[in-house]
Amino acid sequence: SKYTVQSRFCPGDRIRLEAALEGGKYQGSAEVRIPQPIEEAIRVDTLRTQLKVGVSMQDCMRYRIAIHDRQGEKNYYRLVIEKRIRRITPEGEMFTEVQGLDVINQEDIVLTDGHLTTSDDDEFGVLDMTVRNVRNVFTDSRFPDGSYTLNVYTYYPDFQGWGSDRKNHIQVDVVVRLLSITEAQFRYLRAMNCLDSEDYNETFMEPVIVPQNVSGGLGFVGASSEQRVTLRMIDRPPLW
Repeated sequence: SKYTVQSRFCPGDRIRLEAALEGGKYQGSAEVRIPQPIEEAIRVDTLRTQLKVGVSMQDCMRYRIAIHDRQGEKNYYRLVIEKRIRRITPEGEMFTEVQGLDVINQEDIVLTDGHLTTSDDDEFGVLDMTVRNVRNVFTDSRFPDGSYTLNVYTYYPDFQGWGSDRKNHIQVDVVVRLLSITEAQFRYLRAMNCLDSEDYNETFMEPVIVPQNVSGGLGFVGASSEQRVTLRMIDRPPLW
């Protein structure tokens, strides 16, 4: 189930969640502190290009995302890129659909932890024991207290519903989000990288230990702060 909370939280706030079932017979709780975001806004440079994916060339967007690390502390981050489709009807109603975009991070030394790859590695790297960073989490260990520019790709954020949306005003945005996360959440997402990845080999790799922070139950509760940049890709008025 999903529950909406109307409260506004700020970096540094400590949040405690509690749940009880059957008159208090079963109880669970978790606490988490909202981390501080980076202090300077991220900058994003884009380029439409083609990238070899599998055996063919695909239309992609390249993103170069400049970030400035928080000073004097160990920091943990996660990169998320989303496509947001907004449909505005002739009556003025607005409907928004959010889709996560798969991030292709094979050329970035930080997101691959130094294990750069190409599309050919899927075919020829049969003995490679590297698990891909599908959750796009990273630390500042390669640029402490400094700056770095992430270099990643997504498939081109196209829109396929032209025929059915001729009467609507269509806007398509790409939202680049840099999340500041806690060390515990970083370790949790690293573990989920293994469980979600086709590269994880139970026979040759160490067992995955999934961190948990729920007292009286199972699971993980996380919180993040973020910097974001919104890029308008398509702004098409109604066709009639």
